Amino acid sequence: MNIMNAMMFSCMKATELMELKKGTPLSFIKNMQLRLHVALCSGCRNYMKQSALIDKLLDKDNSSTPLTEDTSKLEASIIARL
Repeated sequence: MNIMNAMMFSCMKATELMELKKGTPLSFIKNMQLRLHVALCSGCRNYMKQSALIDKLLDKDNSSTPLTEDTSKLEASIIARL
């Protein structure tokens, strides 16, 4: 097995690590493997950019519309329909 094969992994594994990285820090080796893969793979670079944009938009949407409404009327209406 050569060094390049040992350092590279599939796009599926790369996207899994990208999502995992959002919640927990990656080990040094996994982080370097991911950086190498993203540097060489345009599809994964695009995925990373799109995922970051989606996260940013979701954070923006959640922060601007907090749930402060009284939902008891809505709950009563739903129960009445059941």
